[in-house]
Amino acid sequence: MNEKKAIKSTEQNSIQTKLGKALNLNKHVSSVVGKKIGKQVVPSKKPQSETIKDLMTLGEMIKYKRTKSKLSIKKTAQLCGISDKTLRTVENGGNINTLTLMTIINMLGLKMTLGE
Repeated sequence: MNEKKAIKSTEQNSIQTKLGKALNLNKHVSSVVGKKIGKQVVPSKKPQSETIKDLMTLGEMIKYKRTKSKLSIKKTAQLCGISDKTLRTVENGGNINTLTLMTIINMLGLKMTLGE
C-alpha cells in the first residue's frame, strides 16, 4: 500500500512541477514578446466564438493567441517543453495530453473556465 501512495505522490509532484514551469514560462513569454524573434509571425484569424466546443476551435484559439503574441511555433514549443509537431497537432485540432494542453494554455496566458 505504501508503495502505491509513494508512486501517486511522485506523479502528483511531477504534475505540480510541470504546471509550475508553465506558469513561469508565461512570465518569460511576457518578456520575450515585443522582441524580434526570427521571421515575422503573421497573426491568424480570431475564432468567431470564444466558447470552445471542439478541439478544432481550441486549436484555432491557441494559434490566434500564439500569433497575436508574435511567437513562432518553434519558439512556443520550446517554451512549453514540447515538440513543434505536438504544437501543430494541437493547433490543427488533434488529440493531446491534458497536462500538455494545460501547459500551453498557461504559457500563452489563456484562461479556461468550465461551464454547465
